[in-house]
Amino acid sequence: MSEINTALAYSTDSAGMHPSHTLPIKLRAITDAGFTQAELAFSDLETYAGEEFPGYRKLDERGSGDLFDLVQAAGKVKELCAELGLSILAVHQFSCFEGYEDAQKRAIGFERAAAWLKVLTALNCQMLQVSSTPDPLTSNDYDVIARDLRILADEAAILEPPIRIAYEMCAWGAHVNTWEHTWEVCKRVDRPNFGLCLDTFQICGTHLVNGVMSLHILIDRLSLPTARAYADPTAANGLLQHPPEGSAIMQLVSSLKALAVTLPPEKIFYLQISDGSRRIPPIVLRKVAEDQGISPLNAWSNAWRPIPDMDHIYPRRDRSSWGGYLPVLEVCEAAVKTGWRGPWSYEVFLGEDMSREDEDVPVRWTKNAKMSHRLLLKYLKERGY
Repeated sequence: MSEINTALAYSTDSAGMHPSHTLPIKLRAITDAGFTQAELAFSDLETYAGEEFPGYRKLDERGSGDLFDLVQAAGKVKELCAELGLSILAVHQFSCFEGYEDAQKRAIGFERAAAWLKVLTALNCQMLQVSSTPDPLTSNDYDVIARDLRILADEAAILEPPIRIAYEMCAWGAHVNTWEHTWEVCKRVDRPNFGLCLDTFQICGTHLVNGVMSLHILIDRLSLPTARAYADPTAANGLLQHPPEGSAIMQLVSSLKALAVTLPPEKIFYLQISDGSRRIPPIVLRKVAEDQGISPLNAWSNAWRPIPDMDHIYPRRDRSSWGGYLPVLEVCEAAVKTGWRGPWSYEVFLGEDMSREDEDVPVRWTKNAKMSHRLLLKYLKERGY
């Protein structure tokens, strides 16, 4: 069996949320923790451009802004990564792009895509992550959605070097919000440089259980049809209420069994890893989401995604739990069962700690993620991988 300890990345926006956590500081922390790749947040690059070029205007919905300065900043990041021995796995996240039927809306999206691709070329990055749109005004026809993504893939393929498109489902996506949905779209796009970004939070963050081993046993013993996996972080127990399969755990079991036998490994371009925390009370989460005008799942994702096994790796000083409880290991095992062997990328967010003005945040989180990955590989090895 091939080695599962392959390329390993850490996301820059997961290395600190305070303005003092600059992009160069984050990249150095990622390197020092032992990661060989970084997943670059476009927002981090734009913040860096503003630091390097005072008065910098961020790109708008059509890609207009100080693109020249942004490309120059990308070149500087490329040079810094070369000095650090770090490569950029992907840039994220390109969103609100696919499925518009209005010609002007489509044109605006493609103009923005062209600007982003110029930035990726300047970075020498060969992968763009596209997240499924949350805009309900887009078409729910997967052929329409695939049409736009196919054109984007074709435009990315002719660049030098060619760029791949990694399509990720967002749990709050308007029409594409499960891995099954992204696979249906991927088959319709039908391009070699178009594949999937799987995400443990997005997949199992909508299906919460207690007790990883009980889920592992169920996956081994049951053979269930594909079913959509949901969760409700606004529910008292954090679990989907009255799911079609009868329980939240059965929903996830069904989905992961299908994933393991459905997805071709070459179509999994990379896997993002994080847990989900229940430290935020449902009533507070609802209020935060309402104030921000976003889905509760989106609000949860933005600030409550700790590192797997964080209670073991970095116990809280007050001895309370970080609240992580998603069956991350099971999602990783399902991906490995397909024959996929990487890359892995840690994308974690915990606002209560990361947003503090603390110079140790980038170092602490990157090092803890590296320790978490060692544990993950150990657990997978114990299961025969």
